Amino acid sequence: MENLSEVLFNNETNVTVEIPYGLTFNNNSLREVILYTCLFMIAAGGNLPVFVSLFRNRQRKSRIKLMILHLTIADMIVTFFMIPLEIFWRITVEWVGGNVLCKISLVIRAFGPYLSSMVLVCISVDRYYAILHPLKVTDAHRRSKIMLTLAWVISFICSLPQ
Repeated sequence: MENLSEVLFNNETNVTVEIPYGLTFNNNSLREVILYTCLFMIAAGGNLPVFVSLFRNRQRKSRIKLMILHLTIADMIVTFFMIPLEIFWRITVEWVGGNVLCKISLVIRAFGPYLSSMVLVCISVDRYYAILHPLKVTDAHRRSKIMLTLAWVISFICSLPQ
């Protein structure tokens, strides 16, 4: 009985239903909620000022600023969609949003980390070209926009099977 947190007894059918410890709100769930809440505050406190700063100063367009803006957007998707979703699941221990909302939230939950990773790859490839081909600046802005578009599309496609 140590792995079970609750035992339910149904008088009508005389069936005992045992709920596993992992499927209830317990001390581990409370620790996870506290940890996710701290991560949420740190991520929001770090990404919002960067986003506002990059969004306000758009008059000086540079490839790296554009990519960091997209990385910040990807991180804010993780911060404001994925982390609250995890907190909600840990507190309620069950999904109450219905099937359609479940599917949409799982796609968003996977999309954020995929996008963040893809934008980091875009930044790496851009820096690669900047170092090895510094004089080919004419195609650089167009290449960065194409890479970012591909990052968004590939991230969305990869998160669809969720």
